[in-house]
Amino acid sequence: MQTLREFVDTKIGVTDEEWGLLKPSIKIKHYKKDEKISFKDNIWTDIIYINSGLIRSYIITDNGKDFTRQLYFNTDESHTTNLFVIDLTSMLTQTPSNRGFEVLADSEVLVFSKENLHSLYNGYKKWEHIGRIMAELAYINMDSYYYSLLTKNAKERYQHLKKTMSGLIKNTPQYHIASYLGITPVSLSRIKKELKEED
Repeated sequence: MQTLREFVDTKIGVTDEEWGLLKPSIKIKHYKKDEKISFKDNIWTDIIYINSGLIRSYIITDNGKDFTRQLYFNTDESHTTNLFVIDLTSMLTQTPSNRGFEVLADSEVLVFSKENLHSLYNGYKKWEHIGRIMAELAYINMDSYYYSLLTKNAKERYQHLKKTMSGLIKNTPQYHIASYLGITPVSLSRIKKELKEED
């Protein structure tokens, strides 16, 4: 697990004075398992950094089918897109979100508002640089995810997930893992059985 300060320092170092500009605007929140953080059609105004726990975003189709869009957690296996719980499109455009967010395990998060962050962007070049780096990393990670979804078969996608995020697989309900991979729970069970037989 890495703190928000550690995350920022890995991207671009900040002094105690520079960190102190953000720190007063951060609020700590705790969520219980099965709580909803945000619903479809909400407009995002906050940025959430996950300290601990497990959260997912999901999309429900017109016929009621539930798809896991992203999983958020803070371990050594996390990427930028796992650490920040947000609908970036909704926040940037101030339009209703097309997804909901729910807690899969008791979670602790840090919350800071878009307004506070933009004040730092406008007043301090280094904070603006950090914001740009975060957006670039989020884009790269999501582009990689969609490339995998389009070019790899279900078995290859699961093997990659198992290799890069083994802890996530152990701690997440398998039907959420299946929808994250774009397959059914039955298909996931079949893939796991095939891999077990191959071993």
